[in-house]
Amino acid sequence: MLEIITSPQNSRVKQVRLLLSSSKRRRNEQKIVLEGTRLVQDAIEAGATPDYVLIREDIDSEQWEVISYQLKAQQVPILSVEQTLFNTLSDTQNPQGLLAVFPTPELPIPTNPTLFLIVDHVSDPGNLGTILRSAVAAGVDAILLLSGTVDPYNPKVVRAAMGAHFRIPILRTNWEYIKTLGVQIVGADAQGEQNIFSIDWTKPTALIIGGETYGLSEQAREIADTVTNIPMLGGESLNAAMAATVILFEIMRQRFFA
Repeated sequence: MLEIITSPQNSRVKQVRLLLSSSKRRRNEQKIVLEGTRLVQDAIEAGATPDYVLIREDIDSEQWEVISYQLKAQQVPILSVEQTLFNTLSDTQNPQGLLAVFPTPELPIPTNPTLFLIVDHVSDPGNLGTILRSAVAAGVDAILLLSGTVDPYNPKVVRAAMGAHFRIPILRTNWEYIKTLGVQIVGADAQGEQNIFSIDWTKPTALIIGGETYGLSEQAREIADTVTNIPMLGGESLNAAMAATVILFEIMRQRFFA
């Protein structure tokens, strides 16, 4: 029988609360918080081990039974938290009763990468999370984040990414590093001079996705070898996540299914 934590001053409770609310704290401590059985299960299956887990005192699900068995085998501390106190920590409207603190993933960029996704000033957490999820599905080798982009470990980004953080390298970087990649650099913009179907995506490529409000930044336009657009039969534009997904799957089509 686990002792139930009831005090908001408990050190683990305080740490989780700060990690969920502060990007500075996440960066300084190199920790990330995952909420919910599916996200935690995905991270464990990707080879990650949490530092510790907080569970709501009334948690009861088949998936939790599986996870708890794995955690006990790895000797991960499991701490039970009183229901009302736990719900004050949760970032969701319907908490699943599970919060896990993991070391921030640090995956190496593969040898001889052929596809980078550069994210420039994407500020919406849901959009960035979806971009990360699509990047994993489309076989992107690494995500490069420029200044002005939302913290990739923001809880809303993590939730939308559905485990992508543990399956793809994510690097905060700058334009000087981008210049050293040695690949064709393609920006995406509604006013681009070439549509996505006319570009040879089989070449090693870095694709730049700009922010929701202003699109590609001036620096992105200066560094891009070309700027591409997504042809549309109606509507004004796609958001950053939708645009990234469409282009990434055209890249995948050309490389693997053409």
